Amino acid sequence: MKESEFQYKIIKWLKGQGCYVIKNSAVSGVPTGCPDLVFFKEGFYGFIEVKRTAKSPFQPLQKEALAKLDAWSWAKAVYPENWEEIQKELALILHD
Repeated sequence: MKESEFQYKIIKWLKGQGCYVIKNSAVSGVPTGCPDLVFFKEGFYGFIEVKRTAKSPFQPLQKEALAKLDAWSWAKAVYPENWEEIQKELALILHD
């Protein structure tokens, strides 16, 4: 599965949970290392860096950005191998 297809799958699932989702692109004005997706739901916000596989490399500053954003709220790298686990974790958070 291509990364863009997996992103769409995640976005569709998040919207199905009632989230407002923003997909970031690597363009001028978007900080280096910014996660692919930002999502919000009733006082909660989170960030997802989408990877094609668990072995996909990170770009400069992505791991640092995820760690910082995770300390503030919730941020993870998501790939097909951990998507089911992430869905369960988010379902508990988003429906609490």
